[in-house]
Amino acid sequence: MSNIITLNEDTINKIAAGEVIERPASIIKELVENSIDANSTSISVEIRNGGKTLISVSDNGCGIMEEDLQNVFTRHATSKIKDIEDLLKIDTLGFRGEAMPSISSVSEIELSTKHEKEQTGSYISVKNRKIIEKKKIGYAKGTNVKVKNLFYNTPARRKFLKSDITENNYITDVMEKIALSNPNISFKYISNDKLIFHTTGNGDLLSVIQSIYGIKTAKLMEPVEYSNELISISGYIGKPELSRGNSNYIMFSINKRIVKNIMLKEAIRTAYKSLLMNRRYPFTILNISINPEKIDVNVHPTKAEIKFSDNKSIFNIIYYVANNALTSRNLSYKNSFVDDNNSIIKETALSNFIPPKENNNRFNGVNEVFNELLPRFNTEADKKLDLEHSRDMHRPLKIIGQLFNTYILCQNDNNFFLIDQHAAHERIIFEDLLKMKEEKQIVQQALLVPMIIELSAKEMNNINYSIQLFDSLGFDIELFGDNTIAIRQVPIIMGHPCSGTVISELLDTIESLKENIDEIEEKALLQIACKSAIKAGDNLKIDEMIKLIEELYKTKFKYTCPHGRPTIISLSKYELEKKFKRIL
Repeated sequence: MSNIITLNEDTINKIAAGEVIERPASIIKELVENSIDANSTSISVEIRNGGKTLISVSDNGCGIMEEDLQNVFTRHATSKIKDIEDLLKIDTLGFRGEAMPSISSVSEIELSTKHEKEQTGSYISVKNRKIIEKKKIGYAKGTNVKVKNLFYNTPARRKFLKSDITENNYITDVMEKIALSNPNISFKYISNDKLIFHTTGNGDLLSVIQSIYGIKTAKLMEPVEYSNELISISGYIGKPELSRGNSNYIMFSINKRIVKNIMLKEAIRTAYKSLLMNRRYPFTILNISINPEKIDVNVHPTKAEIKFSDNKSIFNIIYYVANNALTSRNLSYKNSFVDDNNSIIKETALSNFIPPKENNNRFNGVNEVFNELLPRFNTEADKKLDLEHSRDMHRPLKIIGQLFNTYILCQNDNNFFLIDQHAAHERIIFEDLLKMKEEKQIVQQALLVPMIIELSAKEMNNINYSIQLFDSLGFDIELFGDNTIAIRQVPIIMGHPCSGTVISELLDTIESLKENIDEIEEKALLQIACKSAIKAGDNLKIDEMIKLIEELYKTKFKYTCPHGRPTIISLSKYELEKKFKRIL
């Protein structure tokens, strides 16, 4: 008897369904994408019990012609492509003709529809891919698909579904991402008779963000716009304080299709690299339009993964767009959310410091040199970005003093600011080191007596491996025996020689990161900056505070330290008065 047999049609269909239909969320994704392809402007999704007992998707799209109903549930029957050549330029979300047949193989389906060119609507019910009933009905233009009793005929698959709450969460994630990638469509999402969200469909992505995540999240998003002959990008990136504990909130759509792509996520994470703490991830939503011939969505039956014809160019563009937005916007951390007139410390507000009156006698003549100490930091880009705030350009910032010898207190007419002196100084030093290293201008100081350090065999291997790295950072290291080194020169950081103890910490970093030399280099600069910065608890004079803030506002990423902690936190006068119940 032959060992190789041909599977029966029913088994083939269920195997195929398993590739497309992983869980209720997969069904919703396929049905909603069909509604989008039908040029719908309004789509409503309703579920019960995590989609296990009911999934209903309604739209006002073009509808399905009566004569086509018999082909809806036939495998690889589709209206979206004609031949193999069309796969090279797909401009629809669905195209394989697998979704409806697969869904009908593992559920009961009722479909009501009316094509825009027909006078009456049609109804069809299907169970296990067999037509149970078909008739004409009165129906408005569009389509409604109801999927009932998912996996009723494949109990093993049903058994492996998660709890209703978990399946609900998967569905919610799909609905959120589809709504975010299609702001021109109104989405209504209902679960167990409860409205989860309802978007307007007016094309405003920020309003979609607000509908889904709330007004506080929306106020922490910065707009992104970019286009060239290859690609067009629009969306929002979150300020660092909006970071999350996982990468699920780094979202992309390509030609309105929600996609997974590690390279795209890495481009965003690279842009945020020194703005977020370890194991924190940015919140970004970017909708990308690109020539369909430059991408491949045939990687997987779910069409969730995507390949680019030129990964490097796409990576560079995404990184550039995110980095440019992060460096040109105000990213100060805020205690609360108020309107733009009262919320943000402006670079343009730093043109005039007023020291406390009680300290004036200690700093004779300091007022006369403020304009020299603190030049204006309005680049042409700043002027364009902050043009609507031009009335604030000459508002003074008053230094009140230090809190706990750790935080610098400042205020202007409408805002109160806390600046973490260590975090701020760390950012200054880090960017100064980056610049000096790139320009090969790190200043060294020779030690009168070399530092002799005894190392383990593993540490010696790490030194040998990374000797050029230490040299580029300004350390002159000489092998001094089998397991001993002599440090003869150290870098000068902000006018002071770098501590030799940094060497041992760098060796630990090298060991943990193995052969990733680029990351080792960055960690080395971070450690040098941290060890060299002003410490919490250090008492600063008023002119030192002024100089610190002056230098901070010259940096590229002034609102966080290199580890991602905030350097500046603001609180408006309005919010302060609300906390004291002066305003109700």
